[in-house]
Amino acid sequence: MKYLPWGLAGLLAVALIWALTMSPGGEEIGTVNLARIVEESARAQELNQMLSDRHNELITRFDLGSEPDEEDLDRSERERAAYAEYLSYRLELETQFQRVVDEVIAKVAKDKNVALVLDEDVVRFGGQDLTNDVIKGLN
Repeated sequence: MKYLPWGLAGLLAVALIWALTMSPGGEEIGTVNLARIVEESARAQELNQMLSDRHNELITRFDLGSEPDEEDLDRSERERAAYAEYLSYRLELETQFQRVVDEVIAKVAKDKNVALVLDEDVVRFGGQDLTNDVIKGLN
């Protein structure tokens, strides 16, 4: 009875090693470079331009609304409101882009029979790089 826990631990270790080394049904692990996707994707550049346009619009609206004899308190409230609107719009665009990127990654992974896709920043070695295919899918 005293060897049973060691036997179970050994059996679990063998099962874990087997599970980690065997790829089920020929499926692979994929990687993507999210920084490259953002830099090289036409869709990301389009959303970035939309954000820049909104920023310029808010700056113009903020500057037009300021009067020389206005109180500083009113100015700071308008500044906070403009910044909050900018952040809200930025979050909306980032969420929209992330959703599209996730859909394209899922499609590319399915087409290439890849079971798991990780950001390449967390992978030290191995994995099939899907970045170029994802960028093509976004463009």
